[in-house]
Amino acid sequence: MGTRVLEQSWQQVRRLAERHPDGWLGQNLVGDAPLRIFAGARVPRRVLVVTKEAAAIRWPISDWPSGLVVVVASGIVTRPQAAILEKLASDRSAPIAFVGDADPMGLHTYVSLRAHLGAQRVRFTGICDAVLDTIGEDDAQPARLRTSKFSAFGSAHLRVVEGLAKPERVLGPRVSAVLRSGKTIQIEALSFRAGLVPALFKAALKVADQRSR
Repeated sequence: MGTRVLEQSWQQVRRLAERHPDGWLGQNLVGDAPLRIFAGARVPRRVLVVTKEAAAIRWPISDWPSGLVVVVASGIVTRPQAAILEKLASDRSAPIAFVGDADPMGLHTYVSLRAHLGAQRVRFTGICDAVLDTIGEDDAQPARLRTSKFSAFGSAHLRVVEGLAKPERVLGPRVSAVLRSGKTIQIEALSFRAGLVPALFKAALKVADQRSR
């Protein structure tokens, strides 16, 4: 997918926001929010991108693997933002783990990052079947996690995103089935038990490494 197609999708989302002004409140759209960058110990080697800062701060830096940089990117990623992300890690061959919600905005942010940095470099490792299975908790399976209903904006946004990436291929059959039913699963759905959000990030890195082989 080229950046021209991505730019067209941005414009579609902007028009949808104008038509559904109440539906997108609280969400950043295109480049609305600056990147927030958190570096762990030692020389940065790899990058994990997450859409929710509140989730990132629940993962203590002392538990991060050596050489990790965590970046909070909220909204559709622009070319200048992607250029910053590309230069953060010394190991350009290491996959970038993207941790986002199972919702239209999470998918759109992932697709934008992939369009700029390449499908082989960026891996969706947020709320998806592979990551939830890697966490290995029965209560962390899609059918048991708390969901939220789509707004009219969200439903229209999903139709835009489906033209860029099929949810089944990105999220897996079980999580995408929740999305198809008109509901989303947010990262916050894992906050019901201490330790599950850090487990999400650890599983994300593991799945990203597996998918890069």
